[in-house]
Amino acid sequence: MQFSKTQKTVAIYLFLTIILGLFGDYIFDHKSVLNELKHISPLLIISLVLGYGLMLLVLMGIYNAILDLCAKPLKTKENLLLSIYSTLTNFFMPLQSGIAVRAGYLKTKHRVKISSYIMASLIYFAIYAVLSSVILFATGRYFWMILPGVACAVLISYLVLKIASKHFRRRHIKINLNLSRDKILRLTLIVIAQLALQSAIYFLELRQVSGNINLLRAISYTGAANFSLFVALTPGAIGFREAFLALAHRLHGFSNAQILGANIIDRGVFLIFLGCIFIIMLATHARNRFKQAKPSSDQ
Repeated sequence: MQFSKTQKTVAIYLFLTIILGLFGDYIFDHKSVLNELKHISPLLIISLVLGYGLMLLVLMGIYNAILDLCAKPLKTKENLLLSIYSTLTNFFMPLQSGIAVRAGYLKTKHRVKISSYIMASLIYFAIYAVLSSVILFATGRYFWMILPGVACAVLISYLVLKIASKHFRRRHIKINLNLSRDKILRLTLIVIAQLALQSAIYFLELRQVSGNINLLRAISYTGAANFSLFVALTPGAIGFREAFLALAHRLHGFSNAQILGANIIDRGVFLIFLGCIFIIMLATHARNRFKQAKPSSDQ
């Protein structure tokens, strides 16, 4: 299905308008989140915003590694814009809708099969879940639970991949994936970098609300927080992340008050980061429109 330039332009500006409206609605409904930032040092806010900037670069690497399993990776600029779209969508829309945005774009623009992209994404989520279970138990208070905990994550991941594969086969949908050892290893290493950066971000936030903290506890906290991704029914996993962290408090050792305080800081700073990347996206589209409107020198 091909779209005209006018349709693409309308779709882009409609998306930007919706996101801008959601920004305003979120700020109106969560004024306490931004008010909390008044009590935080500017250096911490800048450090966290930079941390999320690095996270965006890591996510670009992950998206290309996923795409490398089923198609040709994207160029840097295109990957950046698509990653920004996905990040904004994941925060403001329920059910981790960013994957639907990426799948739809890749099918329309690059003719990537949605079924293949879904399976490649499920492989990423499987790696993410297994490694998150490793850091949750290996660095927590009950490290002796690592074997049953990781085994459970591996089993569930395997069953999800098996069920999805059978579903596509039953519908006679071909899955074309290049699952070479090098490509899987590359994806795994980037996921490890993602978990390391997440742990560093959470460490800075937790240190703000808790004087008694070490890096291992922050890593275990990261593992617990990551599992909220798989049941993120609400935009930005609001409520679900806090619930997972509260249920796993015996593993990472943080109180409910500390969890709530750290998450308020996280969402407030992340909202600032979203504003920054939204401006980048606007500037990029404006520059592209200017280039298209600019008359050529030979006219």
